[in-house]
Amino acid sequence: MTISDADLQHYHDQGYLIRRQVFTAARMTSLRDAMERLMDRALAGEVEIGWIDREQRLLQRTGQLFAPEKYDAAYAAWLNDDLDTHLRALLDAAPRHSLFGMLASGGGQPYQQAWHRDLGRPGDDDEETFYHRHHGKYVQFNAPLLPGDRFLHIVPASHLRASTVQEIEAAAAGEEADMPDALVVELEPGDIVYYDANLWHRGWNPAGVNRWSMHCAFWRADCPVMTHEINQRDALLSVGHLDRMPPIAREYVQRYLDNIPAEPLRLQDL
Repeated sequence: MTISDADLQHYHDQGYLIRRQVFTAARMTSLRDAMERLMDRALAGEVEIGWIDREQRLLQRTGQLFAPEKYDAAYAAWLNDDLDTHLRALLDAAPRHSLFGMLASGGGQPYQQAWHRDLGRPGDDDEETFYHRHHGKYVQFNAPLLPGDRFLHIVPASHLRASTVQEIEAAAAGEEADMPDALVVELEPGDIVYYDANLWHRGWNPAGVNRWSMHCAFWRADCPVMTHEINQRDALLSVGHLDRMPPIAREYVQRYLDNIPAEPLRLQDL
């Protein structure tokens, strides 16, 4: 579960890092079972989730899996026992919670995103300066629970430079996009891809193939919680909720709570 110096160099230079078979089959089974339990609770009326097809037990993308009503011990055990070592190395600091969810599709329903940068401002005069200012402060990942995951498309090494005219045109073109130098990330259960949110990327599943992929994001603990993250606060403060978590996972959430400013700002204003 270690991240080597070469891994770190690749991550910072290329904006992504794929690690193969770093999670056991038992870990993958525990996460799939947690999703099945979440659907069982939803079907029993105990929690609200979105559905692609309720009768076929096909859930939509779901977020805030650390909130009390969606929480499962399997999520926290994964963060506590497996992920923490990677995240600390990639951020070179103590991480804090930001986003913990799962990407889902299936039932033949197409899922097609336009090319985008999650946090960036393509075409702005200070675009490159913005990327460098926040580089290394955050990391996100996809980790598939089902086989044959090839739905994340990226443009390697695009995370620290200004967008080209061709990239901006591809983003505007939507389904007709022709993105130069695009790479299809192919993953299997047990694999993970860590990537910079400002890589040009998209989710692309036009055939609606069944997909479950854990999708999570973390910031360095010294980064204040921002407006797009603040809506988790009240749920995470529920009495006794943090006491259910193993110690390292609990620290991730506590750092999130400890870094909520009186007046949260947008990332663009930091």
